[in-house]
Amino acid sequence: MKKYSTSILALVLLAGAIMLAGSFPSRLACEAQAASSVYHGNRNSHIFHQPACRYFNCKNCTVVFSSREQALNAGFRPCKICKP
Repeated sequence: MKKYSTSILALVLLAGAIMLAGSFPSRLACEAQAASSVYHGNRNSHIFHQPACRYFNCKNCTVVFSSREQALNAGFRPCKICKP
């Protein structure tokens, strides 16, 4: 084995660790995002959507929920496309 291979291996491992650390959000960040999400419910179909859904701003989506549990307790079901 050559003398410089250990240095290269260390740099590759360090770069990999940096990439992994930046690509996976922490569990706390995911829970905070889920807790602060707003859901829109369709008053006719009783289906609720998350903000990224293409149906989030439909003309009948006038019911606003601050949590997934609130929408479920109101009798709305999750959208089968965005799966909130």
